[in-house]
Amino acid sequence: MKLLVLLLVLALRRRDGGWPGVLARPDRHQRCLATLSPVRHGIPGWWLSVALPAILVALLFGWLAGGWGNLLVLVLGTALMLWLVGVESEFRLVDELLVCGRLNDGEALRELAEQALPITGEAGSRDWFRQLESGFLERVFVLFTALFWLMTLGFGAVVLFVLNRAWLQRHREHSDWAQSLDAALRWIPARLTVLALALAGQFGAVTRAAAGKLWRLDDSRELLNDTAQAAEPVEESAEKSTEEPLAAGMDRLEALHGVLLRALAVWLIFAALWSLLA
Repeated sequence: MKLLVLLLVLALRRRDGGWPGVLARPDRHQRCLATLSPVRHGIPGWWLSVALPAILVALLFGWLAGGWGNLLVLVLGTALMLWLVGVESEFRLVDELLVCGRLNDGEALRELAEQALPITGEAGSRDWFRQLESGFLERVFVLFTALFWLMTLGFGAVVLFVLNRAWLQRHREHSDWAQSLDAALRWIPARLTVLALALAGQFGAVTRAAAGKLWRLDDSRELLNDTAQAAEPVEESAEKSTEEPLAAGMDRLEALHGVLLRALAVWLIFAALWSLLA
């Protein structure tokens, strides 16, 4: 049933617009945290805002599993996952960015990118494109991580991962325990993502890029950025990079988009195999 929920969510996220605000708001998780607990800071606030909802969701879906309850799992689980991972597809967003870039519509490219991702600096510059690629990769990785925890530990684990990330965005300066938990929840999915990138791209280049970083106990961002770039390298001349920065940036973004789409297919194969073996 969880695999069916996952496939339905991925299909629905390709829909363009028409979603209710409760699913589409970018600050929906932070608004939820603000209403869940009268205690807004510290460990008591975290337990009431993050841990308790995750436990309740796990108990609810565990109770519904089996028989006619599976129909409710399908409906409620799909709605919950859309709320957790968002209704806007990262891949559709990049499709639209690529269209703008190939049409040399720099203004539309900048507006669309900066509406969706926290990007600063001169639009179209090398640094601007690096921020765009990193933001796109991070959003796709959050989807992969949600996929992993849904298939292994269920809906409660996905709630814990997403609400803990939202808590970190609100209270990063006093949340060492939440940062440690986030790094732990990202650790296994990051390594599986590296494997998916290796299978979807250039295996040798990915393994070389991962050398020395694979076993680090950190948030895995450096590992993912390096391996994603290595999975589908783009030959870029210095002349093109200087005289046509927009075209060079679009080439790199298109290559990253392609390899992450193939990595998503590998992740779905992982999920199907897990559902058969579990």
